[in-house]
Amino acid sequence: MSIFSKKISENEVIKFLSENPDFFLKNPNALEELEIKHESGGATSLIEKQVEIIKKKSQVTNSKLSEFLINAEFNQKLFIKVQKLILVILKARNLDTLSDQVELFFKKEFGTEKCKLFFFTQEDLFELSAERIISPEIATPVFSNLFKENTIYLGGLKHELSALVFGSKAMIEEGAICKLSSDKIAGTLALGSSRKGKFSKDSETLFLEFVLSVISHQIDSLLGKTDA
Repeated sequence: MSIFSKKISENEVIKFLSENPDFFLKNPNALEELEIKHESGGATSLIEKQVEIIKKKSQVTNSKLSEFLINAEFNQKLFIKVQKLILVILKARNLDTLSDQVELFFKKEFGTEKCKLFFFTQEDLFELSAERIISPEIATPVFSNLFKENTIYLGGLKHELSALVFGSKAMIEEGAICKLSSDKIAGTLALGSSRKGKFSKDSETLFLEFVLSVISHQIDSLLGKTDA
């Protein structure tokens, strides 16, 4: 055996054939040395193997195309719903109406099991129904830790938080607790589910961030008119 002999790696063979696609046309005898085993154990021709590979690639491509179309249809429907929600928010003339309409929209259009819009304030400062108010003394210790890292909390809810937001009989397991960005009043939009997996920690929050921004802007607009 020559000391200069070198074993050729599989990657080198693949690279060579990629750079010389006409190799087997120029060297047809080389095909006789090839051994291609079928999954069932029998032998198969090179052409049959090529057809098999092409079919598999076609199936993958078709699968990706179907997934793309499904996502496109979902995003289109979501966009239309968001448009409707924005109009609902902008038509509200006071905080109670705004809260009622947002909660109803999430339940009806998005199938959200529980939706609550709360404000952290004293009862006599704004024209708000008592059921929409959580006093700052109660809200601060509960929500300050929740929003320590992010303005939107996703995941399981402790009983204390679930009972405070959705009521002790609601049996809510997971939720999306979202901090309003209003300059006039503190508050939160809370979405809840009795089933796990609806609001997992790795869920996308871009949609909620946008909705929160619109709600907060309308709240400031309404309260600005009240101040004037």
